[in-house]
Amino acid sequence: MKRLPIALAALLLAVIGGGAQPQSGTAPTGFPKTVRVRLWYVRPPTELKLKADAGQAAMRRCAGCAATPLGLATIRASGSRVVIEGDKSTAQELRIAGKYQIVTANATPLQADFPIAVRASAGKLLVTATMPMEEYIAGVLAGETGNFKSDETLKAMAVTARTYALHFGARHAVDGFDFCDSTHCQNLRLADVTPRLRNLVEATAGEVLWYDGEPAATYYHANCGGMTEDGRYILGNDEQRAPYLQQHSDAYCVRSGNNQWRSEVNWRELQRALAAEGVNVPGRLRSVAVVQRTSSGRVEFLKVTGSSTITVPGLTFRLAIGRNLGWDRLKSNWYEVRVEGDRIVFHGRGSGHGVGLCQVGAEVMGEEGHSYREILSFYYPGTRVAVSAQGTQWQQLANEDVVLFTTRPDRDRKLLPLATSMMHEAEESTGLLYSGAAKIKVYATVAAFRDATGEPGWVAASTRGDTIRLQPSDVLRDAGTLESTLRHELLHMLVESRAKPGTPLWFREGLVLFLAQPNKAGDVNGSIADLTAVDKALRNPASEQAMRQAYAEAQTRVAQLVAERGKRTVIQWLQEGLPKTP
Repeated sequence: MKRLPIALAALLLAVIGGGAQPQSGTAPTGFPKTVRVRLWYVRPPTELKLKADAGQAAMRRCAGCAATPLGLATIRASGSRVVIEGDKSTAQELRIAGKYQIVTANATPLQADFPIAVRASAGKLLVTATMPMEEYIAGVLAGETGNFKSDETLKAMAVTARTYALHFGARHAVDGFDFCDSTHCQNLRLADVTPRLRNLVEATAGEVLWYDGEPAATYYHANCGGMTEDGRYILGNDEQRAPYLQQHSDAYCVRSGNNQWRSEVNWRELQRALAAEGVNVPGRLRSVAVVQRTSSGRVEFLKVTGSSTITVPGLTFRLAIGRNLGWDRLKSNWYEVRVEGDRIVFHGRGSGHGVGLCQVGAEVMGEEGHSYREILSFYYPGTRVAVSAQGTQWQQLANEDVVLFTTRPDRDRKLLPLATSMMHEAEESTGLLYSGAAKIKVYATVAAFRDATGEPGWVAASTRGDTIRLQPSDVLRDAGTLESTLRHELLHMLVESRAKPGTPLWFREGLVLFLAQPNKAGDVNGSIADLTAVDKALRNPASEQAMRQAYAEAQTRVAQLVAERGKRTVIQWLQEGLPKTP
């Protein structure tokens, strides 16, 4: 089977190619020295002007081509070719190295001393820079921290940004670079980097927040409004609950002053914004109401009514407004909503998703004399700051498709070929392909699994992104559930990696269960009629019985869809989105 390139995160874990020989040690020790960053990712330019003093920079037309001095050059895109003004020939790629200035329309000129590669696609220039990791982090501070005054807060943000990059660094691996310069990764403003920012980044050079031997998922936001959010409400398809992303009050944020806001949209704007994100409300909109909130008070679900009513997740609702009308129109998910004539009026507090570090609160902590380590401990309790991995000491077994982490390689070695075989079976059965190597972590004890994942002891495994976390293999084997658990989690990883954002949880989980046992529908006693209630029970089950009931309902619903519409159609819905009436 053809394999996509192994993601950056896997490379940082020192994947062993070929044989399954154990490697002593831990997860990654710090960062790579350089990273590849796509500049102007959201709005690629059609033209660049490059300037360099005599003898300071050079340009190549390909990797093996001879270098020519760079003085002043204007570069444009023509389809998939790069054109240099005044030169009749074109190039597939240009490479620039040395010290030079980049000038683009409507942007601050960028003084650079790192190599860039320039390609063209659809009349746009694609610029990929290879820069020192710590310069990237300084650029993130320039983009994400505004006018922070406290050095300790900026140090905390440097560690947070560095950890975030390491944890989520695989987002663009298949595109040939590591990070983009937009908020999809982290907002990067290289032209605004100052000596102060570089010095503060250097003061924390290489430091990362670790949890259980892995870089933590260090989400951060502007203003929590006095209460952070539990991480499980934004982790979505790629993550399971992280114990250090817990809801808690934040008196520091409250002391910053007013965090209230008011905004409004009209019905036409809202309907257009929702439709742009695939939320099509029948008829003309006439009502919006909050129907469920998270424990922190933020909106979890709304009902939007036109000629009929549909339920919309709060995250999807805010995303639609933010992407299409502007992020200032609905600054957070903590708000009240009411209808005033042809307008929907929101009164809210805070800014951002509310998970992890609150930048306003962190700034107050820094100004009050708290160290950056104290700030990080407050917002990410249970993590540890260090250059090298902290927590469990893992050994590693690997082949082309699977990377297995274990503290007992002799016990768990057989899982490697078993998981590989199951991955191939899943690809053949679904027609979907895994996007990289699967990682499997087998914990030594049930207690270690529970503490690391935040899951109760009766949950056999959990999957976060491309990592499956298993209870001890001998415990699962003795219970007769090892193979079924591993197959389920591998299918879960495949389904989640291919699911269109916003695909309901009941559909994703039900599809996994159907693919694992296609000839068995769920055993439903006292059916849960409302699929929103099924989603809620799956996200936060009150008991093992409630969880089993919700999974059974989801499995039955998907099995019915397959019987009615066919397996190929249902898998297509996974990637393209559910129709209005499945």
